[in-house]
Amino acid sequence: MSNEIILYQSDDLQKRIELRIDSEKETFWLSLNQISELFERDKSVISRHLKNIFKEQELIRDSVVAFFATTASDGKTYNVEHFNLDAVLSVGYRVNSKRGTQFRIWATNVLRDYMLKGYALNQRVNRIENTVESLANKVQEIDFQIKSKDLPDKGLYFDGQVYDAYQFVSEIIKNAKSSIILIDNYVDDTVLTLLSKRKKNVQVTIYTAKITKQLSLDVEKHNSQYPKLIIKLFKQSHDRFLIIDRKELYHIGASLKDLGKRWFGFSRMDSLCGDILNKLK
Repeated sequence: MSNEIILYQSDDLQKRIELRIDSEKETFWLSLNQISELFERDKSVISRHLKNIFKEQELIRDSVVAFFATTASDGKTYNVEHFNLDAVLSVGYRVNSKRGTQFRIWATNVLRDYMLKGYALNQRVNRIENTVESLANKVQEIDFQIKSKDLPDKGLYFDGQVYDAYQFVSEIIKNAKSSIILIDNYVDDTVLTLLSKRKKNVQVTIYTAKITKQLSLDVEKHNSQYPKLIIKLFKQSHDRFLIIDRKELYHIGASLKDLGKRWFGFSRMDSLCGDILNKLK
């Protein structure tokens, strides 16, 4: 909206002047001829008032003057000196004309409308820019995870997110290169199914608080089809832990058989991996 041309018309409809409005600087620009026409005073009178305004330092000349390319009646383009609204209003007070009062009221209303429109537009632009930036960040994050294949270090799953939670643990298991250690007091055949997704030659050891006949039978059936896993009795742990390649430690808030059934969180705690391995010896 900067430097638009807007038409000013006096209340008696006798004056029509095309003004240059600068909504960014919240002002109007008028040439000497336009100010003279607006206030119905000779150009020499307007020039004298402007000279006194600058001489008395009511306004600083460089702050209220600008040059704009203007096409004259001869068809040629000239750089014409223009004065902003502050200068025009200062002249208006000095000439004390009725038209000066009318213009002052009109200019105030028009500028207010432009400022409101500009503010609303800026707000819309800001919202759009924020949305675009947010989407770009999300795309970058997704792209990074796809390229690096890194799994998140911590997170939260809610009830009903059965597939998402199952898929997350599956990816952890698939990433194992040499060994998997699971500490979980509630193991059943669904956990064995998860562990069957591991790579060949990846050793699995399960530590659990109770080995039932059914669990022993399920392990036997698993071992008849997949590389053998080892299950050991272990009652010292309350929480669930998954150790990958003896260096990656995941603390999981739910038993693997209950993934996604209720809220649970997980976090990666690699720095404590050695402590747990020492306790398992």
